[in-house]
Amino acid sequence: MYKKYTTNQTSLPIELSCLLSPNHIIFEIHEFIESMDNTLFSQLDSSEGRPGYHPRLLIKALLFAYSEGIYSGRKIEKMMTENIAMMWAVSNEVISYRTINRFRSSENCQKLLPELFTEFTVKLKTENLISMNELFIDGTKIEANANKYSFVWKKAIDRYATSLRMKTKQYFVDEIQPLVEESMVIDDLEDISIGELEDLTTLIEKEINQLTTDIEDHPVHGKNPKKQKRRRLKKHLRKLKNDFILRKRNYEAHDKVFNGRNSFSKIDLEATFMRMKDDHMMNGQLKAAYNIQIGTENQFVLAYDAFPNPTDTRTLIPFVESLDYLPKMIIADAGYGSEENLNFLNDIGVNHLIKYNLFDKEQTRSYSSSSRNRKNWTYHSEGNYFIHPDGTNYYFNYISHKKNSSGFHQDSHVYRPDNPEEAEQKAFYYNWHYEALKEIEATKLLSPEGSKIFARRKIEVEPVFGQVKANLGFTRFHLRGKEKIKVDIGLAFMANNFKKYRKTKAI
Repeated sequence: MYKKYTTNQTSLPIELSCLLSPNHIIFEIHEFIESMDNTLFSQLDSSEGRPGYHPRLLIKALLFAYSEGIYSGRKIEKMMTENIAMMWAVSNEVISYRTINRFRSSENCQKLLPELFTEFTVKLKTENLISMNELFIDGTKIEANANKYSFVWKKAIDRYATSLRMKTKQYFVDEIQPLVEESMVIDDLEDISIGELEDLTTLIEKEINQLTTDIEDHPVHGKNPKKQKRRRLKKHLRKLKNDFILRKRNYEAHDKVFNGRNSFSKIDLEATFMRMKDDHMMNGQLKAAYNIQIGTENQFVLAYDAFPNPTDTRTLIPFVESLDYLPKMIIADAGYGSEENLNFLNDIGVNHLIKYNLFDKEQTRSYSSSSRNRKNWTYHSEGNYFIHPDGTNYYFNYISHKKNSSGFHQDSHVYRPDNPEEAEQKAFYYNWHYEALKEIEATKLLSPEGSKIFARRKIEVEPVFGQVKANLGFTRFHLRGKEKIKVDIGLAFMANNFKKYRKTKAI
């Protein structure tokens, strides 16, 4: 026996919110967006053109769609006709996917999203869900919206540019200079500039016009050397315009795009090719991607940023400088434990628990008894020399000064043995300042309080990446350009914050 049903029965419209669970995530999103100050949205208003959809409506639709793992503008539009929660959130409006995508890519959304995070952080602080004393920082790589074969490598461009300079010089000396009667002075034959090449084309065109006039005014029966010269000049003109100048412009444009990077994508110029962890066997592939940095507390994302460099070492300082507030303590893994980063945090007065590269190795039994461990060497301050466990003396030789790409200076003392032919190690570098910083950091990390705080890092940051990538399915950006992808990932992080907030309130 079955229940009777009818699909054609006429019924009165019902309040859509009655069909939803009282603790549905859409109510949390709606309440938060509606509680925001009107001045934040009035700044985005425009008096020109047809009245548009209110930013509150659009941002609510985007946040709910992202919380459901839906990122396509067409699918978000479809939700407005089929999903009850979405229909309630947008007041039964059906907003075109073009409008959704246009708003998501606009400067208005770029301005609005940081305000959302600021307001949400205040809300969490008010409800005592975060203390704002500790900030756990980590990064992950997310694939850009670009073809993996759209790469441009700096080493290749440098090699091609060098080859082009040599060919241009040789071509000018061997082919062009003997033919052009009007002399032209080039400042540097080793690197002929685009302007000089353009001036050269003007001279060749002038020479061709003169030859054409001369040929027409003084016709010659049979073989005419002037016609042969004109043909050769036209060939050289095409070579300059369609080859040398175009390639030189192209290489110079590429060089500007690199901006200190080793690669970029032709489709998304701000994306860099990075080694991605594509499968469980860690068989990574080089793909265009962004390095996303986040700061969390209690698994809530409080700050985020995007960087083009694949490693985390040089992201800490710009990330901390972009924060709206400075926490009392920053906790991060070994990828951030450089001398420059530790110096920076000490200078701004922020406490920190950051591993350095060899910290975990130093805690092993084999390393503690190894001759590679400098703690097993004997240092004599009077003579400024070390004694190797095998008895070899290593005396101070000179100070090595190095400067990295960010301009930070590192000073290392170089020690050499008194008998280099017999010594196991010919020399070693010892950075006294960095070693002192590492000693302080190791003491804090090994203390009961420090180890307890640092142990929370694994359950603070890593789960957020898992929730966004695995649960929400955000493994690839849907927009292009650094500012736009920051909106894309920002919406995903905020949507995940709401999911976490709803679960926290339900407990």
